[in-house]
Amino acid sequence: MKESSKNISELLRGVDKIIKTGDLEEATKLIGKILEINPKNIYARAYSERISSLQKEKKEKETHSTAQSSPKEHHTASPAPTIKEAEQPPIVLHRKLSDAILEAYKTLLDEVWKDGHVTPFEQERINAMRTFFAVSMDEHQYLEQNARLTCYLNAVKNGWNKGMRDFTGLKTQFQLTDEEEFILQPKVDRLLKSLKSKGVILALDDDKHFLLFVERLLEKNGYHVLNTTSGEEALTLLEHFSPDLVLCDIAFGQQNMNGFMFYEKFRSLERFTSTPFIFISALNQKELFRTGKKLGVDDYLTKPIDNELLLVTVEGRLRRVREMQRTIDI
Repeated sequence: MKESSKNISELLRGVDKIIKTGDLEEATKLIGKILEINPKNIYARAYSERISSLQKEKKEKETHSTAQSSPKEHHTASPAPTIKEAEQPPIVLHRKLSDAILEAYKTLLDEVWKDGHVTPFEQERINAMRTFFAVSMDEHQYLEQNARLTCYLNAVKNGWNKGMRDFTGLKTQFQLTDEEEFILQPKVDRLLKSLKSKGVILALDDDKHFLLFVERLLEKNGYHVLNTTSGEEALTLLEHFSPDLVLCDIAFGQQNMNGFMFYEKFRSLERFTSTPFIFISALNQKELFRTGKKLGVDDYLTKPIDNELLLVTVEGRLRRVREMQRTIDI
């Protein structure tokens, strides 16, 4: 596994170098090799998407240029542009970042800000990717701030686990402003509360009464619960929190993604590939059960939920993950 990661890193460095020369076809070949090793590699997917877009733009320009140069009958030459017209800068339309590019850029910023500072080499990487992926300065500033604050919260978590209780040094290290510190304080308080618990559980269900029941039951038994009524809200929570286990309904309102859709997005995030995920649903249908198992869901519980069964399921899944982690650490 480590050897594969090393090969991918070397290939990605090769892609960066080739892209600077403008040889997009050769870069595409290298990206293909990366995807053969890991089809879900976010950098390879983002580069591939951007290269395809650039190649399409190039082809359209060539077609347009050919059409412009073709002889036309009764063509009346356009008047030469005035100096004022010629000096006008080209209009650049805002391009919304695709999911693949956005995820790759966010991942890079998270990697760079993990230790609280940016080296000249890391800044060069950011600049190169921002230019190639056409990330605007406003988009960059927003994403970088989000990455910096998220990494600060992770540093608080790691520091707490190592006995740290004063985070003044971390605030300076991650360049927190007074305004950012004020905004983050409720999240820090919530994070510290979760660290004192037996585990952090993310619960998703469009039934608020059921969510309240789950929250009270789990918190009474020593867990910290983050609850939300939609997958979209849950994805926002995941930007700042990393649950130890997820409890998720399957059927949500028509305006929201369903449980299967959220599961796939959740699992696509590298840090959650082994986080226990349990479906809870009133729909006791074999087809849904089979779909969940096929996707790789860890368990499936039906409503009305049995209190004891929910508690032992959560405890058992968390214990197994921690035992596996201890084995890896050894």
